[in-house]
Amino acid sequence: MVTRLLMVMIFLAGTGTGWLGKTWLTPDNSQPATASFSGKQNAEAHNDSQSANPGGTSTSALVNSNDGNPRAQNSTGNYPLNNQPIIEENSDNASVATAFNTLLNDRRYYDAILLYQEQEQRNQQTAAQLKTDFIHHLELLQKSARNADFSELIDHYLSIYYDDIDVLLLLAEFKQANSSYLEVVDVFLLAKTYAYTDADQEKVAGRFNNFVAEKDSAYTNQKNWGSLIALYSHINTSGLMTSTYQYRQALAHLQSGDEVFAIEQLNQLLNDSLVGQSAAITLNSLTSGSETPAAINSPTWGSAESIALQKLGNQYLVNLTNNQQQSINLLIDTGASMTAVTRSSFNTLNASGDAVEQERRDFQTANGVVTGTVYTVPELNLGPYLIKNTQIAVIDFGTERDIDGLLGMNILGQFQFQIDQENSRLLLNEK
Repeated sequence: MVTRLLMVMIFLAGTGTGWLGKTWLTPDNSQPATASFSGKQNAEAHNDSQSANPGGTSTSALVNSNDGNPRAQNSTGNYPLNNQPIIEENSDNASVATAFNTLLNDRRYYDAILLYQEQEQRNQQTAAQLKTDFIHHLELLQKSARNADFSELIDHYLSIYYDDIDVLLLLAEFKQANSSYLEVVDVFLLAKTYAYTDADQEKVAGRFNNFVAEKDSAYTNQKNWGSLIALYSHINTSGLMTSTYQYRQALAHLQSGDEVFAIEQLNQLLNDSLVGQSAAITLNSLTSGSETPAAINSPTWGSAESIALQKLGNQYLVNLTNNQQQSINLLIDTGASMTAVTRSSFNTLNASGDAVEQERRDFQTANGVVTGTVYTVPELNLGPYLIKNTQIAVIDFGTERDIDGLLGMNILGQFQFQIDQENSRLLLNEK
């Protein structure tokens, strides 16, 4: 059970901003976004499954069935109820483009993508124009911060054209703009999976390197070692780790004061052709006591606040306390972007009833997609520190009796922190 809990990874997605935004998930009346990347063969099944609940009719003269009657719509996406074409087969290119853009502007995204799919089978020239209009519309939605519309439209498209590298890279750009950095990694993993040509592989690798370099530089300038460590940890979990990233990860751990991890990582890189020499120089500087760029401005842990930890295998539990001094035990997990607790543990934290429900979300966990609720808790205490307006995810996942949930980076990332393994203490410095 502990192993299962340790594997729980909470990812952000959808329209979220930062680690406190939406998850890799869609609103709870739809399927998780990850499930839609299952292949083009699912498109027809999706048509059938979405057509069973009509909730109105289209008034557009441009999108009718062959018998001249408007298509029936359902309440979630205006999905057609039959296999009739969206627009007459003999329609000219201008009429098709007009119909397509009308559908986009009316937010009838499913019909728009179905029309694009029809034209791709009939007329490649028209389909190319529609693709240009589609990309332009996505860019307008992003520019105007219509995040929910952007997510809905791109999800419909990727449910069919899941291996479109350019659209996947646009999705990564959108998530980066909304500070969903862990989710950016997930999108790049998809793009890498479907980069079949050398040109696409180089494009994806170059864009990913630029993203990692940008975030490494930003977090380093902020001395936000916790967030940088979490980013590299997620890159490693996703299978996108390189020796260069491993070296930068080691430096981040060194900056945070975790020399044990840093030294182990650097030793593994000594024979690497790209970073072996740099790793050797850094290790030599540590053993000789000289200052290196990696060690400059590292936290002074002698004056740090020290919080007792309970050791559980090779992991650690820490108490999170409410303003009435009621506490729960959370497993420290630098790979979890948001702190997550069980319902009973949340009831303990929220004994005063001050927490405010934000939204329902689907969360991707090691055991599949589960639905949870995100609350904002006005005041919590981690050791001597008062943490205000913290978001907590309440998820029904199985835990050991002494474990109430996970302490994620939305709390830990507010501090410079180090785990003193020898004395089982969590050391915290304010940023």
